[in-house]
Formats: sequence, C-alpha cells, structure tokens
Amino acid sequence: MSTKEKNQYDEQAEKFLTDCGLTFKATRSGDTPPPWREPGERSGLRYWITIARAGQGTRARLSFPFWDSIAAREAGTEPRAYDVLACISGDIFTPETFGEFCAEYGYDEDSRKGFAAFKRCDRFARRLRAFFTAQEQEQLAEIR
Repeated sequence: MSTKEKNQYDEQAEKFLTDCGLTFKATRSGDTPPPWREPGERSGLRYWITIARAGQGTRARLSFPFWDSIAAREAGTEPRAYDVLACISGDIFTPETFGEFCAEYGYDEDSRKGFAAFKRCDRFARRLRAFFTAQEQEQLAEIR
C-alpha cells in the first residue's frame, strides 16, 4: 500500500503522540464491515489500532478496531495517526445519555438500532476517557 505525504495534520498528530509519550500502530485486520453498515454496503478496510504509553506495560495500552474511509481503500493508503486521532477526538465527547445521543446524531429514541449504536459509542467513549488524561483529552480535542 502506498503512503500519503506528510502534512501539517500529520505533524500535529505526531506532536500530540510525542508530547504525551504515546506510540501508534495500525495493523490491517480483514474485510469485516463495521457494525453500523448494512450488509453489502461499501466500507473502508478494517484495522486494529493500538495506542500505548511508551515504555509501559499492557495496562497502558488502548486497542480498538478502526475502519478507514472508502476513499483510502480505493487509494490503497493505510490510516495515519492523524486519521485515527481526528476520529477519536470527537468520540471522547459522545453524549452520555441516550436522549442526548439521539438528538445529536438523529436517531429515534424508540429505535433498537439507535440504542445499540449508543451503547457501542458510550462504551468506547468511556474507554477513551479512562485512557487519556484530562490534559490529553484537551489536546486531543484540538486535532480535527
């Protein structure tokens, strides 16, 4: 796969990782579509992302699946730290109640599919908030 040229966004992500003592790794992990896609609907490739505190044990590690964009799949590029950090910078601030989630993301409060999406997002947001310090969360919010 080809790589994208480094730009100001990549530099911003690398500075965040360096300043916070974090490492980033993206490993291709199959063609399984994301749970929010309908069967047969196109999606980006699935990667396993690991963000770790440099030099520390497994307790200082955050790993999760990440689906890159369809455009990246077609271009043959892999996700960069910026691509992932920009996505999760908003995920940290997922609304904490189902009603707020529905209002923000357009789900019907009577929707089982919407509730399942809320539960997935809520679990992930809690993991992100547990991993990143308050100061790191503020810095991460600047990556967009």
